[in-house]
Amino acid sequence: MNINKLFLLIISLLIFNLNFSYSEETIKLDDEELPAIDPFQGNTTVGQNQPIDENTDNNSKDTGILNGMRLVGTIIGQNKKFAIMSRPDGNVFKFEENQKINENTFVVEVFNSHIIIEDENSKFYQVYMNNLILELEE
Repeated sequence: MNINKLFLLIISLLIFNLNFSYSEETIKLDDEELPAIDPFQGNTTVGQNQPIDENTDNNSKDTGILNGMRLVGTIIGQNKKFAIMSRPDGNVFKFEENQKINENTFVVEVFNSHIIIEDENSKFYQVYMNNLILELEE
């Protein structure tokens, strides 16, 4: 009687295993076409070490020390810190510490909520994400 139960158990497990293996849907990734555009990148282009043309029609003489750009975010890693700045036309640029923003201004230090920049006259400014720019007094 024990042999019959063991035999019945083995047969039922085999049938269950065969049903389960046929019910799984297999997807071959080689047959599918993957999108050529990164869906997580968004519509803006992230410029890395791209020159900023200061003679465009969007920039006028009253655009300030940052030529119309504003701070939109900061990235702080273990080894590097980045300031993310955008222009009015939607282009986004990434600047490291001690990297030039334009020919007269460069990023000195990056913090969580603001950055410190220096202009050609060795004046330091704090730039906040709400587009507030404060001159630092030495």
